[in-house]
Amino acid sequence: MKRLPTPIRLILLAPAALLWGCAVSSGTTAPSAAHMPVVGGKSATEEHLETPIPSDSLYPLMAAEFALRNRDLALGLQLLTEQCLILTDPAVARRALQLAEFVNNDQAALTAAMRLAVLDPTDAAASATAMSLLIRAGATEQAIAYASKAKAGGARINAPALMQGFEKLEPAAQQTVTTGIESLAAAYPDDLDIAIAQSLLYRQLKRYSDAGTALAVVFSANANDERALVLWTQIQLDSANSTPFERIGQAVERQRDNEKLRLQYARLLAANEHFDAARAQFLILKDTSPRNGDYLFSLALIDYEQQQFDAARSSLQALIALQQRVDEAWYYLGRIEEQTGNLTTSVEAYGQVGPSREFIDAHRRAASQLITSNDPRDLEVFFSDARHKNSDQAERLFLLEAEILKEAQLRSRAMTAFDTGIAAYPSSMPLLYGRAMLRENQGDIAGMEADLRTILTYDANNATTLNALGYALTNSTDRYEEAAGLIEQALALSPGDAAILDSLGWVYFKLGRLTEARELLTEAYDILPEPEVAAHLGETLWALGERQEAQKIWHRVLRVDPQNAYVRDVLDRLGAHDL
Repeated sequence: MKRLPTPIRLILLAPAALLWGCAVSSGTTAPSAAHMPVVGGKSATEEHLETPIPSDSLYPLMAAEFALRNRDLALGLQLLTEQCLILTDPAVARRALQLAEFVNNDQAALTAAMRLAVLDPTDAAASATAMSLLIRAGATEQAIAYASKAKAGGARINAPALMQGFEKLEPAAQQTVTTGIESLAAAYPDDLDIAIAQSLLYRQLKRYSDAGTALAVVFSANANDERALVLWTQIQLDSANSTPFERIGQAVERQRDNEKLRLQYARLLAANEHFDAARAQFLILKDTSPRNGDYLFSLALIDYEQQQFDAARSSLQALIALQQRVDEAWYYLGRIEEQTGNLTTSVEAYGQVGPSREFIDAHRRAASQLITSNDPRDLEVFFSDARHKNSDQAERLFLLEAEILKEAQLRSRAMTAFDTGIAAYPSSMPLLYGRAMLRENQGDIAGMEADLRTILTYDANNATTLNALGYALTNSTDRYEEAAGLIEQALALSPGDAAILDSLGWVYFKLGRLTEARELLTEAYDILPEPEVAAHLGETLWALGERQEAQKIWHRVLRVDPQNAYVRDVLDRLGAHDL
């Protein structure tokens, strides 16, 4: 099976980031050999007895010092990290940690922090750093132990960060994290960060009553705590409470000048489709900060969602005048004009969208309108102007133009677009791949092969291209051994890829290696139960005499799509029309 290169909905920013905080603190200042702790001596912030340096470590430590003086920080860090694991002097580990944090080497920092936590159990900051770095590395189960050490040493910990990625953990790891957070909550019942973490935990476990109860300590300390208010609201929404916004709404009324809290409230309302209430809050925010483009954009999205196009248009035009979120503003202006039937104005607006998340969709939407024009030059002029205006996006625009023409069955014009694009970008693998697929579709197997082999001259280990070429040779030639070699190479590069498993199973079928074909195609079908794979697996089972199994697989496809071309083709060739 060829793996071909692969909508957009209204999105209002969610307030979840407020709950997590930052997993790892930043702001480390640059170390120097003169200002970092002296190995085996006294640091600037602590006193301890000098530690004799073993002879085997003397040279590496001196080499590290010279490396730091010469600003070879990578070498200095490597040597210090190695030595901090050998020596029992916390000053070496502390020095390695400082340097690792300065050069943003998380792995070295984690190694040094974990070592320092062992060598100096009173260093709560080291345990807190190890906890944060373990969370960043996705090792929350290990982080729990360091969270306890850091807290016992008097450090403040970012306990809510312990819940990052919780839903992806294995059940045993989830239980470890659950036990750890509950133990922290029992040991430190007045710690607001831990209370937030416990509430996040119970929300994740769908223990909504417990999640709400865990926030009581936070509200007792501060009835206006933003994190707790947002989390409380989310819990009430999860548990289908009839008045989920009551507490946060009351807090906003108590603090009418708290812009940040009002924004969280507005976002929660919008994200849960309470658009009228959200709009009222964003209007207050806009009046408070009339030049804040984010407020204008949120208002525009709300009005757009409710098809209040005049109001949305006004906000979007104001954004453009402020020169804020310009590409998004032009994109949604294009959407409005398209939905109201002003196609010429819509195309003009889409054409104003510059390189951004909306760029390709805007130009695709404009092209989809122009494709129906009686004058084919309209589309060509549009893309020519777009490439002139956005020269750094020209390659992508050639590809988009060709693909749109191909989708519209205008294959000759699509080929011209591919040819023109490849002439301008002869090493463009997306353009070469796209033209290869079009050539195959037109029966030009030699041209298809030439384009795919050109890609392989640039990237010999391109699994997608190796698979595509092998699959095409399987279907269009009798060069099965060569095809099998190409697909085997692709599978070695991308093991477990269902499309490649299907291709290899199919070429093995062509070679008469039916048992191997069945194994591969069964594995592919388990991963990717699509009609093309079902057709291949069914035909292989049929050839092996397992006709009832073959019919079951084909029947699953035909039950959903009675005229599926892949399965109907097999049935025609085999004369199996009793399904």
